[in-house]
Parts: sequence; structure tokens; C-alpha cells
Amino acid sequence: MGKWLEKYAGSLRFWILVVVSVYFAYALYFAVYGLNFSIGLISDHYVYNLISKNPWWWMVLYYGSEGVAGSVAIVLRAFAGLFAFYAAFLFWRKKDNVIPTIRKSVSMALLLEAGFFLSLIPSIIAAFAYNLTSEYLFYFDHTPGLLLLYGTAIPCLAIVLVVPPLLLKLRATIKHESPREEIAKWSCLTGVAYLFVVFWFNYSMLWAGVMVPYPRAYQQYGLDFLLQPTNLLSFAVTVFGLFALAITALVSTLPAIKKQLTNLNLTRIGIVMEAFGVYFIFNTLYYYLTGGYDAHPSVWYEVIGPLHNPNLWGLAFVFLGIPIILQGRKKVHIKD
Repeated sequence: MGKWLEKYAGSLRFWILVVVSVYFAYALYFAVYGLNFSIGLISDHYVYNLISKNPWWWMVLYYGSEGVAGSVAIVLRAFAGLFAFYAAFLFWRKKDNVIPTIRKSVSMALLLEAGFFLSLIPSIIAAFAYNLTSEYLFYFDHTPGLLLLYGTAIPCLAIVLVVPPLLLKLRATIKHESPREEIAKWSCLTGVAYLFVVFWFNYSMLWAGVMVPYPRAYQQYGLDFLLQPTNLLSFAVTVFGLFALAITALVSTLPAIKKQLTNLNLTRIGIVMEAFGVYFIFNTLYYYLTGGYDAHPSVWYEVIGPLHNPNLWGLAFVFLGIPIILQGRKKVHIKD
């Protein structure tokens, strides 16, 4: 056991594999869970009877976004996780002559991840359409329009406009065997974009959605909900903490973005990863220690619930952050 730990668990490659494995496992779970939900939604006669009373275009948008596009998205991410896992496994095992295979697998994973985000487009169209029409449209017992605007339309539009182009650019640099400085540049830009848009802006807009009056939330909305001490702490950690983390990530990766890899501070990058993982651990503890969704049936509790949060795989970065910090300190000592 001791030799195994020394050979593998002490390797940075091993902890990269751990993070990718968690990403893959979560993607696979959501593919199974989501497909069951989509099949149940499409075959639900109660929902169909209500939807059929609306215009035909809303039926197309509703089933297209909630059923078809949603299913496509989660399947694409599951396959992205599979290719990423395979690449990380080969990278960990240091097999000879596998770099071309790793490159192909990573390229495919990035392409599928971009497809995952592009599959949000029907949901964006449906959310905007829901807000722009004066007709009474069915959406889970008539969800408030502003809630869909803040929780889906605006953040998902930002994600689709920013993240897939960066993923595809990164894929192109890897596929065409660009210099490592070029790959590092676009890797850092993509990672920083995830922090700013997929996490900080997306979650901040969900807090804006919490402010929308929603009778089905049983008074779990608005300032009364926000000003509860634990909720206020979660709000602050998300809106201000994640923003500070994204800014720190940008500053820390600027050398790589400028193609000056020798000036890259691995210690700072490791701290950012560690703090990112701790954020998800904090929200998970906050969720369970305060009673979960049953005690607080609100938008925020629904999103951060471990069984409903597709981004919870991010907590695995607590395992990768420390090895990178140690690697950074080791390089500093060597220079000294």
C-alpha cells in the first residue's frame, strides 16, 4: 500500500485523474437521471393535457427544450466525460506512444462539452418566448416569467455566447498540435471563462431569481429569505466570493495567457482550485445542515441540492489544488 501511494497517489497525474473521474461519474449519473425525467415528462398525460391547450409553437418549444434538447445535452456531457476519463487514465499511466490518442480523446471531449452547452439554445428561446408573450402558457403550474428570465434565459445565453467558442478554439489548438504556449493560453482563458460565466454569473443570476415572488416556494423567496443568516452567508460567498475567485484566477493565469509560462505561479493556481472545491463543499454542508429542500423549498436550494446540481463535480478540485500548491512551492525552492 505504501509503495502504491508513493508511486501513484503522490503523482499530480493521479489527482487529475481523480477530478476527471468525478466529472465523468456525475455526468453519467445525470444522463441516467435526466433521461428518466425526460421520458416521464414526454409520457405524462397530465402535462400533455395542459400543454395541448396552448399554441402549437409553445408545445414545440416546451417539449423541444425540456425533453429533446435536455436529453441530448446530458448524453453529450456523459460521452465527454468518458473521453476525458480515457485521456486522463492514459496520461496517468504514462503509456508509451499514447500522446496522439490522448490528443484525440481530449479533442472529442471538448467538442462534446461544447455541444452540451449549445444544447441549451432551445431552453433559452423557450424562456424568452415565455416572457415575451401575454398568453397564459403552462410551465410547471405557471412559473413566474421573471424567474425563467433570471434563472434560465440570461445566464444560459451568456454561457452559450462565451463558453462553446472558447472550448472549440481550445480543441483546435490541441487537435492541430499547436505549441504548448498556445494550448496553455486557451486552456487558461477557457478555465477563467467557466469561473466567470458558468459559475459566478450563472449562480448570481439564480440568486436574482430567488428575489422573484413565487407562491409555490412557500415564502422561501425575497428579502425575508435572503436575510436569514445562513442564506445571507451563502449569497455573499457566491456573489462576492466566486467573483473574487474568478478575478484571482484571471490574474494568476495572465502569464500563461501572455504565453509567458516561466512566470506562471502554480501556488496561486493551486489555491484557486482549492478554494473552488471548498465552495461546493460549503454549499453542500449548508444545504444539509439547514434541512435541505424540504425545509426550504426555494429556487436556490433546488439548484444546489447534490442530486440536482450538475456542477457539484467541482468539489473534486480540493484534491488537485494541494498537489499543485506543493508543486509550485517545490519549483520556488529549486529556484532559491
